[in-house]
Amino acid sequence: MKNFSIVLAIAGMLLFIVPNFFYRNTVNAVDSGGSTEIVTYPDGTWTNKLPVFFGAAMIGIAIVFYVASRPVVKKNGALL
Repeated sequence: MKNFSIVLAIAGMLLFIVPNFFYRNTVNAVDSGGSTEIVTYPDGTWTNKLPVFFGAAMIGIAIVFYVASRPVVKKNGALL
């Protein structure tokens, strides 16, 4: 489980960092009251940043798995 959490964290970091190079923000000149910036792909189509969200979620799950895989130690130093 410890190795899986490390692999999951690496995959999450890649999903968190790499897609940001493919997005760009443009100003929405048409909408005066809603979103002021639109996230787009390089070709100009609107999108959301779901891969970045999933990367952050995978990092969080990896942290939970890593903490769960650590052995439980009593106050006197003995393993449970």
